Amino acid sequence: MLVLVTGSFYYASSSAVGTRPQSVSVAPAQTQPPVYCVYQYQFLVIKVQVSPGNTQAGASLDVTLQLEYIDGSPVKLSSEEGDFLLLGTNYSHVYQKITVTPTGNPGEYHTSLPLASDIPMGYYKVYCVHCTFTDGSGNWAPNSDTSSDETSLGTDNSAFLIGPATATTATGPSTGTLSASLLVGLGILLLIVILIAALLLRRRKK
Repeated sequence: MLVLVTGSFYYASSSAVGTRPQSVSVAPAQTQPPVYCVYQYQFLVIKVQVSPGNTQAGASLDVTLQLEYIDGSPVKLSSEEGDFLLLGTNYSHVYQKITVTPTGNPGEYHTSLPLASDIPMGYYKVYCVHCTFTDGSGNWAPNSDTSSDETSLGTDNSAFLIGPATATTATGPSTGTLSASLLVGLGILLLIVILIAALLLRRRKK
């Protein structure tokens, strides 16, 4: 079988089934045209979801992905692993052969990606790297680096922010603020009582 791979032909013999295509290299996301992986029956990454949406350097990022064949049926990965690309404005990192675990939903897998302790602050996006996931039947996917922007789901989100630690904001007034408000209220009430008493006393004198 001949399959076009970024302008060249790649021959997949029977001995190559289940073997990752060596002619396909990891490329920066969205900088090159789609890569046509080796496959007999195409499957797609239809969801890439990360959490939390706001995290810190050195933390772990949860990633959930879902895979389907072109007819909509779920994919069961043979080798439960794949590559992920973390891409920011001035930073990128490829996680190679990361183990993914079935969630129990057909075609859905979960993994965690550790963030470097020195990763710069900013916005980032997670991609499933092209041609690094396989069902063990000679089919590799996806055809291009896939983030939530390239999936068909529409409700997933693989973007997140690394920012400074955010202090917890209290939902109610602090004890000091409450005490000050109470004192002001008592003062006003006392002033009203004094004014009423003065008016009553004045009427009695008349």
